[in-house]
Amino acid sequence: MLALLLKPKILSFKNSVNAGIVLRRLPFIAIGVGFWVLFYIGIYKVLSYVRGIEFFGEILARKLFSMTFFSLLGFLIMSSIVTAIASFYLSKDIPLLLSKPVEIRDILRLKTFEAFMNSSWMALSFMPPVFIAYGISYGAAAGYYLLILGCFLLFSLITAGIGITIAHILTRIFPAKRTRNVLLGIGIMLFLMLYFLVKALIPQDISAPEGFINSIMSFKTESPILPSYWITEAIFPVLKKSSFSIFYPIILLSNALFFLLLSEIAGLRFYRVNTERIQPSGERVGRGILGRYYPEMNTAMFYKDIKTFFRDTGQWSQMFIIGVLIMIYVYNFKSIPIKALSGFPFIKEIMVLVNLVLSGLVLSAVSARFIYASVSLEGQAFWIIRTSPVDIRKFLWSKFFYGFIPVTALMLILVFLTNLAMNVGGILMYLSLGTVVMLCISVSGLGTGFGAMYPKFKYENIASVSMSLGGMAFMLTAFSVVIATLSLEAWIFYVYNFRAGAVGGLDFSGKIQIAASFILILLMNASAFYFPMRIGKKKLQEYTGII
Repeated sequence: MLALLLKPKILSFKNSVNAGIVLRRLPFIAIGVGFWVLFYIGIYKVLSYVRGIEFFGEILARKLFSMTFFSLLGFLIMSSIVTAIASFYLSKDIPLLLSKPVEIRDILRLKTFEAFMNSSWMALSFMPPVFIAYGISYGAAAGYYLLILGCFLLFSLITAGIGITIAHILTRIFPAKRTRNVLLGIGIMLFLMLYFLVKALIPQDISAPEGFINSIMSFKTESPILPSYWITEAIFPVLKKSSFSIFYPIILLSNALFFLLLSEIAGLRFYRVNTERIQPSGERVGRGILGRYYPEMNTAMFYKDIKTFFRDTGQWSQMFIIGVLIMIYVYNFKSIPIKALSGFPFIKEIMVLVNLVLSGLVLSAVSARFIYASVSLEGQAFWIIRTSPVDIRKFLWSKFFYGFIPVTALMLILVFLTNLAMNVGGILMYLSLGTVVMLCISVSGLGTGFGAMYPKFKYENIASVSMSLGGMAFMLTAFSVVIATLSLEAWIFYVYNFRAGAVGGLDFSGKIQIAASFILILLMNASAFYFPMRIGKKKLQEYTGII
C-alpha cells in the first residue's frame, strides 16, 4: 500500500523530468552550480588557512567540522517539527487519504517520507561543497565520500524522527484553535536555547589571538550523546587516513531506526485523535470594531493580504522566530572586539561591509519566504483574481508593497542595531541604511516578479513554495544582486581612499570609475526591480493553468 501511495509522487517527478523542462531550467541549474563552486572555493580557502595555523590548525579544522553538524542538528530538528505539522495535519490530501481504505500506518509512513524530504533537502543540497572541500584538502580517498553521504543521510533521518515525534506530541497536547500559541512557544523555546547557548560559549575577552582560539575551542559541541559527535567520530578517522571503526556508523544507523520507529509509535498513538482535533469548530469569527469598514478598490488586495496574514498562524508566527534570530545576530556583532581591532586600518568600514553582506543574505532568505511566495499564496482561489475586475499590474504592486514595507522595516532595524552595537555612526550609518533601502526595493521587486513568473498555486504547505526551483533561483539571483552592489560600493571606497591617496588626490580616471560604479549600481538595482515585475505581469496575464 505504501508503494501505491508513493507512486503518484514518483510519476509526477518522472513526468517533470524531460529534455524540454531541463532546457528551460538550465539557467537555474547553471546558477546553482556557480553558487556551489563559489561556496566550495570559500570553504576550501578558509580550511587551508585554518590548517596552516601552527599546532592548532588540525584541531581547529576538526572543531569547525564538528560545529557544522552541531548547528545543523538544531536547524534540522526545528525544520522537521514545522514541516511535520504541515505534512501530517495541514496537508490538503489528508481528508482524501483518511476517507479511503488506507491504514493509518501507511499514511504515517507516506507523510514521514514527505516530511523528511521537505525538511532536509536544503541541507542535503548545500552541504556537498563542505564535504568536497574537506575531502580535497585532506586528499581523501573515494571511500570518504561514500561514507559521509551515508552518515549524513542517517544523521538527517535521526533529526526527522525526533522532529516528527515532537510534532505529534505538540499537536496532541495543544488543541488546533491554540496552534498560534504552540508556534509562539516554539519560538520562545528557540530563543532561550540559542540565547543561553551563545551566552555560555562566547568568552568575555577574545581580543588576543590566543583568546580567539580559546573562543573556538570552548564551543561545547562534542558531547558523546549528540549525533553531531557520532558523525564527526565516524568521518574524521577516514578523512585523516587512520584506522576506520564501524562503531559510530552503527550508532548512527541504530538511532536512525530507533527514532523513526519512535515517530511511528507516536503517530499510531496520537494521529487519529489529533486529526479529529483539527476539524473546524464552526464558531463564527467576529469582524471586530472596524470590521464594517472596507477599503477602496485600489487597496482591497493589500487589505486582504494583511487580513490573511494575521489569520494564518503559519505565517505571522514565524515572525517570532525571525525576531529571535535578529537578537542573536545583533548579539554576535556586539561581541566583536572592535576596540581591540582598532589598530587595523578601516576596520569599521570593513565590519559595516560584512554586516551588509550578511544582512543581504538575511534579506534574500526572508524575501523568499514572504515576498516570493506571496503570489502563490492565492492558491487555488487565483481564478477569482483572474475573473474579477482586478488589474494584474495593481495586483503585483499590492503584492510588492505587502512584502516591501515589513521587510524594509525589519532590515533597517537590523542594520541600525548592528551598527550601534559596533559603535558605527555618522556617514557610515547613513550610507549603510541608504544601501539597505535600495536593496530592499530591488529585491522586493525581484521577489514579486519571480513569484509571478513561477507561481505554484497547488502546494501542500506554503513553505514548499520558497523551497521550489524558482524560489532557489530567486534567492541566488537576489544574493548575487546584493554581492554585486556591495562589491561596487567597496570599489568606490577603495578608489576614493586608496588610489586617490596614492596619487595625491582624486584624478580624472578615479572620478570616472566612481561615476561608472555608481551608475552601474543604480542600473543593476533598477533592472532587478523593473524587468522581473514586467515579465511577471505578462506571465500572470497569460496564465491559463487549471487551478
